[in-house]
Amino acid sequence: MQETMLQRDVANLDLSKVAALQQKRTLAFVNHFAITTVQFLNNFVKNCEQKLMHFERKLEKVEAAMVLLEARLSSIPEVNTTKEIAKPQEDTQVEKPPEKEETEPSLETQETEPSPVQARPEYDRFVKMVQVGVPLQAVKLKVSMEGLDPDIFEQIINNK
Repeated sequence: MQETMLQRDVANLDLSKVAALQQKRTLAFVNHFAITTVQFLNNFVKNCEQKLMHFERKLEKVEAAMVLLEARLSSIPEVNTTKEIAKPQEDTQVEKPPEKEETEPSLETQETEPSPVQARPEYDRFVKMVQVGVPLQAVKLKVSMEGLDPDIFEQIINNK
């Protein structure tokens, strides 16, 4: 009932006789809103940038630690000799013996293609990194950066 009375009053109201809003006061409210909003956004961006810089510093420390660990691993003679010994073995596996018949192509492909679980020399240094104590996720990231498959690496780690 009150709503209908208000609607009648508004309908009967002559807007030319109503006083205008105070422009200075309205402008002060708009300016205050704009200033507080800009201050909030500036503080938010500042906090985000500080957190991003902090994260970047941590990431640089992790990268430096990875470089040091790689240098330590490369100084281990066992890691370097396994790479040199493993390469000739790969060459012998790829060559086909001439006396094999064409009747067993499925067995032949199974022997020449290493399964993900078999020993792969390109993953040896990464296995050493995990054994030394480097976190698995960091090593998997390094594996993917080297262009190798991190899933195969994880299978190799899980089987050892």
